[in-house]
Amino acid sequence: MSLTEIPGGAGAALRLRAGQAVRLINTHGSQVVDTWCLSAADTTEYVSVEHTRRMLFRLFPGEGDTLFSNRRTALLLLEQDTSGCLHDTLFACCDHWLYEFYGCAPEHANCRDNFIGALARCGIAPTQVPNPINFWMNVPVLPGHRLALHAPVSKPGDWLVLRALKDVVVIFSACPMDITPVNGEDRTPKPVAYEIID
Repeated sequence: MSLTEIPGGAGAALRLRAGQAVRLINTHGSQVVDTWCLSAADTTEYVSVEHTRRMLFRLFPGEGDTLFSNRRTALLLLEQDTSGCLHDTLFACCDHWLYEFYGCAPEHANCRDNFIGALARCGIAPTQVPNPINFWMNVPVLPGHRLALHAPVSKPGDWLVLRALKDVVVIFSACPMDITPVNGEDRTPKPVAYEIID
């Protein structure tokens, strides 16, 4: 299968039939990828980080874990993960309001717009933007139950495989964040790649 590149700061959506998988590659090792999954049968059903935490009794999903929907349906399996990282489920995706808070221009790229735009290219108009799973985003839980934003600890070429358990639409956003170090100490979004596995 051929690789499809997602430029740093951009988004993409793809359809998977039940049983198919997608391999997502962190080409440079430092890029966070906000990830969503919608049921193809009813796009108001989506992978919910809140419900997944409850079903797994874990803050961070890992290799072998099932990702559940807002109706507690098993939609995806995190089948393989070479990084061993803790993948964040606590932070909402970046949006134009966050960049406004940081003092950026109104047109700053953001994951919320990437989600909406990628789905529009698939002919889907979402009714809401769920909280994503932020693959490779390093958000440690510190003493006092505080959170931090650290640079990723993933390595160039790390990859993971998401197996569809139902017919789904998967959305990736190579996060445009360039204010905090979530995409590396150089604060520069970088491309990632994916391939569909039959």
